[in-house]
Amino acid sequence: MKIVHISDLHFGEELVRNKVEKAIKQINEIEPDLVVVTGDLSCWGIHSELREAYEALEKLKVDYFVVPGNHDARNNGIEFFELYFGERKKIYKDSEVVIIGVDSTQPDIDDGYIGFEQRRWIGENVRKDRLNVLALHHHIVPIPDTGRERNVLIDAGEVVEMLINLGFALVLAGHRHMPYSIRLMRTHIIHAGSLGSFKILGMPDHNYNIIELSEENVSLKLKFVDYGEIDIGKYQIKTEAPESVAIYRKIGRPKRVLFVSKNGDARVQMAEALFNKLSPYNMLAEGAGVYEVKDEDRIAREMLNEIGVEMIWRKRKIDERDLKNFDYIVEFDELGFGEAWKVELPRSREDYRRVREEIKRKVCELINQLIAM
Repeated sequence: MKIVHISDLHFGEELVRNKVEKAIKQINEIEPDLVVVTGDLSCWGIHSELREAYEALEKLKVDYFVVPGNHDARNNGIEFFELYFGERKKIYKDSEVVIIGVDSTQPDIDDGYIGFEQRRWIGENVRKDRLNVLALHHHIVPIPDTGRERNVLIDAGEVVEMLINLGFALVLAGHRHMPYSIRLMRTHIIHAGSLGSFKILGMPDHNYNIIELSEENVSLKLKFVDYGEIDIGKYQIKTEAPESVAIYRKIGRPKRVLFVSKNGDARVQMAEALFNKLSPYNMLAEGAGVYEVKDEDRIAREMLNEIGVEMIWRKRKIDERDLKNFDYIVEFDELGFGEAWKVELPRSREDYRRVREEIKRKVCELINQLIAM
């Protein structure tokens, strides 16, 4: 698939009109499968600016796919963007590629933001049997040589993790008027410079990207309107998420543990208290019984007090429907719910101390195990 990627036309007071007109003629000669426009069609979101941008893009002989930029979100420009270019988030599909376009703008604010709802929507529209491409206006990573860094997505971290976990092959963006490409883990991020603004930032001419996308590779050329084109490179596509991303997420994720026996006896009560004393704050244990649940065991409380652990026991009865709410289950009787700890029910005070130390050792091992789960 051949994609021409343009951005930041800035119809209005910044526009260099002849550059846009020449570029559109060139693009028609290139005959791409699709033109992707990553925002800032206007300077101030004024209806006349967006109308002019629409009339210019309508001269393209191929389909074009447009997402809004922060300048388009100024004033009430988003209403006119939707009038001329359709919904702010949209999807293009063919037999090989899915391009998911999102709105990274906020009204009258230059900072970018995707947000939870859009991230969820992106996830719902990813196709595992095709190459997935995200198109947005704002940059996800800082762009060198563009002055003091600003306006990176507010939720850039969450978006980066989403891209990697969902296996996105490509991200197309604009905003900083500087063409740039970088591979972040296994996702290629490609920025277009400005096609229409006089602010071309360090480049010899107004420019756009020509992207050849296949199942295994992406090829990138930087095209100058009046000074030819340059091969940027050919890169292999690997969309599998590296293991490290999942490991970091697992480490920080809250974990809920259940200690259970037939009647919530002293072993369960001590295990719950010891776990909640010794575990980090992203872990929580509950103790319960399956049948008739016992009251607090006074000797168990005394034994825990000896080592500075307070026992707070609430009689809980649990059934199999509740088990799905826990990340890990430890059972002291053969119930078939989870890992079985073969710890005898204490009878004497010495038994209680021995059981306390045995459970403490096992709890410490479990905590270390859960940290990496």
